[in-house]
Amino acid sequence: MKTVEEIERLSAEELEKLAAGQQGVRAPQGLQQRLMEAIAADALAAEGARRRTPRLRRLLYVPALAAVAAVVLLIAAQMQRQSLKDSFDDPYLAYAEVERTLRSISDKMSIGADIAKAAGESAGKTREIIDKTLSSK
Repeated sequence: MKTVEEIERLSAEELEKLAAGQQGVRAPQGLQQRLMEAIAADALAAEGARRRTPRLRRLLYVPALAAVAAVVLLIAAQMQRQSLKDSFDDPYLAYAEVERTLRSISDKMSIGADIAKAAGESAGKTREIIDKTLSSK
């Protein structure tokens, strides 16, 4: 067997002569049988994996569905124990509490809107810089 350096030094004609002279080389005994067995084994393994996957998925759904059913049953049992009743007897107090809650939400949203506005202004400046840079080219 020749080394890589020896093969690189050969001309195309010499390579062709060497290749033509090696046509009588035979494959090892039993190679075809071993290749056929390896291909068949690979095909069987792939088919077995395809068959097992749906069963495995179905088996994984069972505990998930059981957990969901348990949670639903627990929630239903808890709701049956507690009877719903009004938090306020006086409608004016209830209205005042709703106003206080909505005012709190509004204040929080105002803070968020201010932050978004400041971010929008800085994003606009960045956009202007990018546009100037691209237009100057």
